[in-house]
Amino acid sequence: MSSEIGSVQAFELENQTVLGGDGSWLTSLREDARKKAIEIGFPAPSEEIWRYSRVEDLTSLSLRVGLSKPIIKLFDGVPPLLDGLKASLVASSSLYLEVAPGSLDIYDQAKNSEVLSVSHISDITKPHWDEYLLMDDFFSAYSLAYSQDHYVISIADNAKIDEPIVISYRVPGEDVAFLPRVVVVLGDGSQANVIEFISSEPSVSFVGANFLSCLGAGSNLYHYQIQDLSKDGYIVANCSARISDHAKLEFGVFSFGGSYARVRAESHLDGADAKAYLKAAYFASGSQMLDFRTLQDHHAPNTFSELLFKGAVSENSHSVYSGLVRIEEGASRSDAFQTNRNLVLSEGARADSVPNLDIRENNVRCSHASAVGPIDPEMVFYLESRGIDPERAKRIIVKGFFNEIMEGIASSEAVEVINELVDIKLRETL
Repeated sequence: MSSEIGSVQAFELENQTVLGGDGSWLTSLREDARKKAIEIGFPAPSEEIWRYSRVEDLTSLSLRVGLSKPIIKLFDGVPPLLDGLKASLVASSSLYLEVAPGSLDIYDQAKNSEVLSVSHISDITKPHWDEYLLMDDFFSAYSLAYSQDHYVISIADNAKIDEPIVISYRVPGEDVAFLPRVVVVLGDGSQANVIEFISSEPSVSFVGANFLSCLGAGSNLYHYQIQDLSKDGYIVANCSARISDHAKLEFGVFSFGGSYARVRAESHLDGADAKAYLKAAYFASGSQMLDFRTLQDHHAPNTFSELLFKGAVSENSHSVYSGLVRIEEGASRSDAFQTNRNLVLSEGARADSVPNLDIRENNVRCSHASAVGPIDPEMVFYLESRGIDPERAKRIIVKGFFNEIMEGIASSEAVEVINELVDIKLRETL
């Protein structure tokens, strides 16, 4: 990892220079993104999309923007310095990418480059999907302007990759703003399973992670993002998918770490018969805040989306879920469902849930539901009556609360890691 770090504070953009690119389309795009971020301005909790948030916490951070050129290395063997969780992911992966500021380490078991390839965005000709690169809020534009860790994974037409593609974001304890960006492009009729794992050293850091997927006609993407930052970590993540005719997305976000952790997840169903399944499991403790904003955006007829987000909050933590189902004109015969359920495990904890519908077409089916409440005392009593002590009974109930999410995940590797993180939270809080 290069040690060249800009000395300016991360969110003061007026006098910052975007990364170079030899006058390429990317340099121009980054400069446009910098100007857009300045135009939008740093967000405030008074804005509707940031309501309930703790985004103002980020203004007090003393962070620096990485300015070094990325380095790509290929491993001949298993990557070094893997902890137990990451080792369990790598063991069966077809492609392992460990991303740190200014570097990308690749462990590749998929030898056929005609099927799967990884490129830095500065090394490719202007792509056809560049118009999908988000710059519609401050953080997405900021990341596009300043990220040096910007990679493209391409899957060939009709390629079926069964083993997971694992992307591990390794945040060093250097008080930097780490801005990884990954684009996954699936060819027509292809299939891939992507697992993102985000962790950090135990010091203050900010992660502005962006993930864009473009699903070709008839393709399938299983994408799971697992976040376990340290207690002093902050993250604002944007995940956006463009889904073509007859393509299917299954996206899961699993959030356990960080002081303030926000995920914005959008599924744009652009093609007829496109499908999106969105799910989340999250568990907050201490003074954490876990913040989720979703969009199920139906543009074409016969599209289907289903969202199920389930979370638990304990001690003095706070969770927020705000979601929108939007059915555009022309998206007739579309189905969309949205459910958010939350367990409040202590008096000082809080969960806000705000589902929304925006229906602009007839002949559609839509519903939304939310629930916030404590553990059912009758369930605790039932387990106690069978000789189980109260604390263990609560742990069993919380673990069972998440089972509905776990059973719907296609990747056994992701389930193993998520279950371990849930167990760690339970041991810490109950």
